[in-house]
Amino acid sequence: MNDRPSALIFDCDGTLLLTAEIHFTAISSALADQGVMIARDWYGRQSGLGRLELASRIVQETGMPLDIARFCRHSIAGTIALAHRARPNPPVAALARDKSLGLPKALATNSERPIVTAFLHATGLAACFDVVVTRDDVHQPKPDPAIFLLAAKQLAVSPHQCLVFEDSPEGIAAACSAGMKSVDIRKTDCLTDFV
Repeated sequence: MNDRPSALIFDCDGTLLLTAEIHFTAISSALADQGVMIARDWYGRQSGLGRLELASRIVQETGMPLDIARFCRHSIAGTIALAHRARPNPPVAALARDKSLGLPKALATNSERPIVTAFLHATGLAACFDVVVTRDDVHQPKPDPAIFLLAAKQLAVSPHQCLVFEDSPEGIAAACSAGMKSVDIRKTDCLTDFV
C-alpha cells in the first residue's frame, strides 16, 4: 500500500472470526421456534446484515409472521451459548495480533456486544483491539458508515487514514461511505501487502 494507514479496523464475523455456522445454527433454531425455516445457501447470501435487518428480510421474503423481538433474544442467546466454537480466521487474526505494526486497531461489527464479547473471550483476541464498536453503539448497522466512523473517532484517527478489513458488500459499502480504504479479504491471500 502506497499510503500507510494510521489505524486498522476489522470486521468480526467472516473476517476476523469464522462464525458463519454458529450464527446459522442459532438463527435457524430461533426461527424454528416460531415455525419459520431458512435454507443455508439463502442465509449465506445475507451476510453482512444486522439481526433486525435479517429478520425483516425473512418476513418480507417468506411472508411468515415473526415475533422479531423474541427472535432477536433467542438468536443472540443461542449464539452466545455456541461462542466456544468460534475460530479465528488465521491470516486476519495474525494481522490483528501483530504488535510490530505499531498501529491502533478497532473491531467494528454488526453483531451485538454480548456476542462479540463472548467470541473475543473464546478466541483470546480481546487484547488485540484498542476499541470495539458494535451494533449496540449506533443507530444504523452497515452498510451505514456509522460503525466505522465511531471506531475512527474513538481511535482519534481521521476516517481517511483508516484501513478496513471486510468480507461483505455491506461492509465494503460502509467503509467507502465513511471515506475509508478497504480490503475485501475474500479477494486476497496476503493481507500484509496492505499495511
